[in-house]
Amino acid sequence: MIRIAKKIVGLAGLARFALCVSVMLGALAVPTVARVATADTVSLWVMDNGIGSKNALHRLVKKFYRETGIPVKLTVLPWNEAFYRITGIFADSIAVAPDVIQLGSTWVPHFASLGYIRPIDYLMSEIDSARFLGEGLRSSHISGRPETYSVPWFIDVRGFFVNERIWQQLGFDDSDFESYSHVLGVLKTIANSDLTTAEGVKITPFALPGKDDWAGQQCMAPFVWSHGGDFVVPSGKGYRSALLDSNTLVGLALYAKIMGDAQMAPHSLYENSADNADGFVRSERVIHYGTSELIKQLDYPVEVGGLANSAIAKDGIKVLNLPTGPYGKFSFMGGSHLALGNKRKSSKSALAEHLLAYMLRADNIDAFSRQVGFLPADRSILHIWNRDLRYSKLVAELEHCRSFPNIPEWGEVEKILIDLSNNMGTLFANTKNKKKRSAALAKLVYDANTKINEVLAHSDSLNYAETLHWIQHIFLNEYKETYPKNATNIIGRNEMPTADEIKYKVVSSRFLLASLGAGFLVLGVIVVFVVRRRKKKSR
Repeated sequence: MIRIAKKIVGLAGLARFALCVSVMLGALAVPTVARVATADTVSLWVMDNGIGSKNALHRLVKKFYRETGIPVKLTVLPWNEAFYRITGIFADSIAVAPDVIQLGSTWVPHFASLGYIRPIDYLMSEIDSARFLGEGLRSSHISGRPETYSVPWFIDVRGFFVNERIWQQLGFDDSDFESYSHVLGVLKTIANSDLTTAEGVKITPFALPGKDDWAGQQCMAPFVWSHGGDFVVPSGKGYRSALLDSNTLVGLALYAKIMGDAQMAPHSLYENSADNADGFVRSERVIHYGTSELIKQLDYPVEVGGLANSAIAKDGIKVLNLPTGPYGKFSFMGGSHLALGNKRKSSKSALAEHLLAYMLRADNIDAFSRQVGFLPADRSILHIWNRDLRYSKLVAELEHCRSFPNIPEWGEVEKILIDLSNNMGTLFANTKNKKKRSAALAKLVYDANTKINEVLAHSDSLNYAETLHWIQHIFLNEYKETYPKNATNIIGRNEMPTADEIKYKVVSSRFLLASLGAGFLVLGVIVVFVVRRRKKKSR
């Protein structure tokens, strides 16, 4: 054994040896099921988790069959249909519902509250739940209840990615992005540059999803959390909306400021998250707030939908540290869990439990995660991913990541937040005047707050006019801007001014002319007064 260990260390280093040990221990921890010739087939429902996902899963179930003799029927669902397909199958026919099922982390409390998935507390010692991140395990429960309904499979973590070539060309340093005031300064400095792509396309700083999107709540999260706000908070025996809390409004105001700015994020009002990512991949924008699988896509050729030949693959991706707000630095962490369908006293229950434990074994989690590029939920593997410079900052920032509340109503709350983000985009596209924008935006947030409280069955008594005025006041406040050290060295832009800028210049010119006219008038009065006084004295 010692010789084998030395050979492993010599070939792949201590980290690989640690993984091998954890794999062996994980294999021992899985309940032993003898190879059996059985007609029972375990059904596994998963989502299409990106390039390499289907092949990785087919290899996994084939390997499971070779080791156990248990056949698996694999069903792969598109993400945009999965929630409704899962809901429908359990409502219509539990008999044909999946035995093992992948769920988005925020879906777990919802399906648990409906009784569609069953508690698995009795399996947690065999699975060794201590391996998994605490923030991931939180989503395995319904808030306020002890039962465990799922186990994290992989982590969907967001981070700030930057085009490495352009970042270096501009001469920026990582410290130039350390706070949200720095973020504004960096975005405005990039906007004032004359950078273009090889095809002559103007390079823009950033983009947020503002049209027909599904991830606005994930993009709003770091702005809100870093300023001490949240979307919902505990209240009494339940929850209430926190959209109108002052700290939340400050974070939303910053988010709205960037989304609606014609220089910092000029394409936000006409793009969704996929469009944002495409612009970054074409090297047409410098910074992107995205998910970790983008890095893995650089390894796949274009023939299978990869990005190996893309502009960003040539320029390189650099992960920036999360910017810090007044209450710290945060990013969104989601991901997927594995659960057992609640099929009552199914004869396949033990087989399904074995498949679940098998999929959650350290080596299988690692193999699957490496194919799709999402971080593994198993902390015993994360230290190995940390050795890859492309992922090391994302791994390090996990301690600053938060997930959404594990309440059954979150799906409905999330839809309201998505609509809020998309409505912001529509508002900004149609309204250029700053005061009109802030007034309309205040109403959007107020209405979203009301809808969330209705979902959460929370009543409040707010003075409508006073509250709107207060929200608008926060949205009109200016946010501090801290510019990079070399900002003055970057050439000014040669683009046409926006309508707002033209209006500002016209108004400013009128004010200047009026001021000059008033000055000349005062000067004329003084001159006339002095002349008349001299005439009187001469008499």
